[in-house]
Amino acid sequence: MKTLSFLLFLFLFSSCATFEDPLEVVSYDMKMENLNLDEAALRFNTTIHNNTWTPIKIRPSTLELYVDGEKLGDVYLDEKIRLKSKKDNEVNALVHVKFADGILGKLIRYRFKETAQLELRGKVKTGLLFVPIKIPVNYSKVVSPKTLNLNLDNQ
Repeated sequence: MKTLSFLLFLFLFSSCATFEDPLEVVSYDMKMENLNLDEAALRFNTTIHNNTWTPIKIRPSTLELYVDGEKLGDVYLDEKIRLKSKKDNEVNALVHVKFADGILGKLIRYRFKETAQLELRGKVKTGLLFVPIKIPVNYSKVVSPKTLNLNLDNQ
């Protein structure tokens, strides 16, 4: 009985240890491949570090894109991404953004702002070993639209 209580105590103590994020984006670069009034195609070249001991598969998913609390559209990841365990993974992924109605006015308004709050919300379909998991995503970042090289003048 003492051994069982000691193992239970050890398990509870180890479960209180700090937990690091399973995925960490080391660097990223974005290039716009196509832009029209309905949608945009973006190519992301990223380096993602997988901190887990198992490989992770990210399946095609859909997220909602918000800028300053206003829905800009839906983001579609059309490709599967495989991340090897305990190493940096180079990822080259194509992402489509399907814009909501009235996008032209919003893009012009945001282009001249100093900062904008960018948010991605939704669930990403992943797989850990053979178990499918939907992970909720609520990512937000403050960006400067003036520094984004979207080449709106050349499209």
